[in-house]
Amino acid sequence: MRPKSIVRFEQAYLGSIIVWAIGLATGWGSRTQMIETNPAFAGNPQMLGLAQTVMIGFSLFMLALWLLLWYFTARKASEVTKWIIVAFFALSVVGLPFALMAYERAGLLATGLTLLMFALNAYAVWMLFQPDARTWFNGGDTAEHTIADSDAPPLP
Repeated sequence: MRPKSIVRFEQAYLGSIIVWAIGLATGWGSRTQMIETNPAFAGNPQMLGLAQTVMIGFSLFMLALWLLLWYFTARKASEVTKWIIVAFFALSVVGLPFALMAYERAGLLATGLTLLMFALNAYAVWMLFQPDARTWFNGGDTAEHTIADSDAPPLP
């Protein structure tokens, strides 16, 4: 059985991935339009197709990476992936002011989703440093802090 903090981490982390996917889907058209209006791609339809393929490939790569990090942190108690998640969160802390400065260009929805994803990630990282999570990562007994997977509330 996994400790409560790890279950809460899992819910928040997977929730942030869902928010990211929603943001990606709602902003896909504007990203594609930015590529189409870029003078470097305007005269070359093959480059436009390549740029869209790269966008799709990068998005799938990031999704796969985040799901692997979730799996090895929440299911396999990997200390290494825990710290990789913390490092990614630190990068998002550095990038948050720039995302907020781009509010006028990005719009309310994109900025709101960015803030929600940041908040979910902050909560997820905080859960990784709770006493029961530390014990779990160290391979200790977490019997008094566990929650059955079937008892966990649904993802947000």
